[in-house]
Amino acid sequence: MVPNSVLLIDDEPIVLDVLRIALEKKAFAVVTASRIADALTHLDTQRFGALLVDKNLPDGSGLDVIRAARVRQPFCACMMMTGYPNVTSILEALRLGAVDYLEKPFPQMSLVQEKLRAAIENQRVLQEREALIFKLQELQKAGNGVFERDTEVAMLQQALELAQEEKQYLSSKQQLELAEWQERLAAIKARHLQAIQAMRATSAALANVLDGHRVSPEIERELREARRLLSSTIDEGHTPSLGTLPRVL
Repeated sequence: MVPNSVLLIDDEPIVLDVLRIALEKKAFAVVTASRIADALTHLDTQRFGALLVDKNLPDGSGLDVIRAARVRQPFCACMMMTGYPNVTSILEALRLGAVDYLEKPFPQMSLVQEKLRAAIENQRVLQEREALIFKLQELQKAGNGVFERDTEVAMLQQALELAQEEKQYLSSKQQLELAEWQERLAAIKARHLQAIQAMRATSAALANVLDGHRVSPEIERELREARRLLSSTIDEGHTPSLGTLPRVL
């Protein structure tokens, strides 16, 4: 079984700390390293479901870590991250077997969490499929009478497990989309409140002008009309209509 653990490799301590805390909150077991040599030691002594490695490290390239991980732990999902992306390094990482490439700084930590979770789940599916193929090959070699029955049972079990994994993945993806939508809604509400407060301040300033200064009748009419429009806008916009949240299946 592919473990729910992640190896983080970066030479910036703050990056390692932020990623470690965010991933541990999602129940990932996290191990960190700042150099290639340390990362290789961890790969030789522990099993990981995924690794996230920076492109540039003090003792070499993160591509070397990916290359070593593909040999030492074939079912460890490898992901590259960098603050200076370029097409050449992206293509090289993918050629070596990386499953994704992330650009720093990350726009949302929830995106990193979801990508790692999905990558580990995919590696589990690949490992289970390989184990099933191996079992089928062994049964074929045995040539006994239970081959067909065991094959049907194993394939049915595999189909059920894959269906359950797909259902869980879709559910978690919908929850992530809902959380992102709620964050956007909160930002819209905050901006709306700031606009209301600014209009109130402007209306009060207009009132002070009208009360404390002599102006021509034409300007006074324009100022009073402007204040009336501001007050009307504030009253109408105090409870904005921002739509409804998307339905989660």
